[in-house]
Amino acid sequence: MTNASNLPDVQSESARPARPEVLAGIDRVKIPVLLPTGHKVIATMRVAAKVPTGHRGVHMSRLYRILAGTSDLPIGNLAERVLETAKAQETTELVATLAWEDLVVRDAPMTSSRGFHPYRVEMRAEWTETTGVTLRTRVESAAMLACPCSKALSGDLGFHNQRGILQAEVEGDQIPRIADLLAAIDASASNRVHPVLRREDEKEVIDILSRTDSFRFVEDAATCLLDALDASGFAGASIHVRSMESIHAHDAVAWAGSRGQEMSEGIVV
Repeated sequence: MTNASNLPDVQSESARPARPEVLAGIDRVKIPVLLPTGHKVIATMRVAAKVPTGHRGVHMSRLYRILAGTSDLPIGNLAERVLETAKAQETTELVATLAWEDLVVRDAPMTSSRGFHPYRVEMRAEWTETTGVTLRTRVESAAMLACPCSKALSGDLGFHNQRGILQAEVEGDQIPRIADLLAAIDASASNRVHPVLRREDEKEVIDILSRTDSFRFVEDAATCLLDALDASGFAGASIHVRSMESIHAHDAVAWAGSRGQEMSEGIVV
């Protein structure tokens, strides 16, 4: 049987090295991730490294072995794993993301009818020789956006509502503060969306809009969300808001923050 150490190391070949700006890696890898609460989720992992100078490629198997491992990955260990992976690759730059969907219990406003509301989370870790490991946390959730224009045009006759998708990204590992990020998203929209509503609940959802005048364009929601994140002490916020219009044949979108437009595709799990 051939010794593995004697097998050719094709990725390290220098006869046809990659250009220095090339990054390569693995995507859509499913791994179990352990959250600080002890709750486990199945995350989608993407990791890419800059090809080492003079090499033909990166060692894909090392990316998987070190980052994914053979057991649950505690989310708090992501920075440590990224650093270990970067050293094993002999690279100068590495980017890793973990994305997953989770559920929160949500009560209807009047009858307290319960259901599960889905939301998505992404942890992004970037490593370079000069900056070390930096982390960012992104949360994506649906919320209600009631159109101020239709309210002004229709008066008391009614108005049209859209379901918006709001994303908030902030600096650091903010997984312990997911509830705060979700609360900021809900407060920045016209209202929450609910998994289950009875007739009394539906009336309250509509009535509260007029009582609080919480009609929102996507621009309003983006502004409110930035303000809410600043007030809660989150740093480096970037925002993306998408309204799936109910009477237009297009979506309305808004961005805020330095990385807002980079987030427009949504969190892929």
